[in-house]
Amino acid sequence: MSAGLGIAIATGMFIAAIGPINSVLQDRLGTWGMVTLVHLIGLLAAAAGFLLFERNLFVEGRLGPGLRLLAWGAWTALVLGVVWLAAASLRGLPPYAFLGGVLGVAVVVGTILAIQHLGVLAALTVIVASQLLTAALIDQFGWFGQVPITMTPTRTAGLLLVLLGVMLMMRKT
Repeated sequence: MSAGLGIAIATGMFIAAIGPINSVLQDRLGTWGMVTLVHLIGLLAAAAGFLLFERNLFVEGRLGPGLRLLAWGAWTALVLGVVWLAAASLRGLPPYAFLGGVLGVAVVVGTILAIQHLGVLAALTVIVASQLLTAALIDQFGWFGQVPITMTPTRTAGLLLVLLGVMLMMRKT
């Protein structure tokens, strides 16, 4: 599997997960409280990515890409931990409830990277197909606190048609 294809698949999975994950925070904080916290966490995660990955900044040349990715993950985990400790009203929420902002950053970066590797049409086709497959799994199994919704034969046929469309889009001839 090419890097672009893997990135597009992961990006679609993240998009499908963001809504249910953010709904956990929304239940506790309300819509605008959730939006504020998700974007604050996303801003801090993006700022760390900027400092660690952009050229001509203080870490360029000192840390290899793997160590920079590890440092970004450690920074993000620290931010999530501080948010959780600082807001007593958020204790008791599942750990994944705080990932919406980080996933949002990953979606923006992943979409750009997938497009650079695959082109716009192929990247977005794979992202949407991956998003739909992941959404079907979330519905089927009730992940992230969602009420399970069983896949019917009609929904399964629709999903298979989407996958057929992806295969046709990815063909070179």
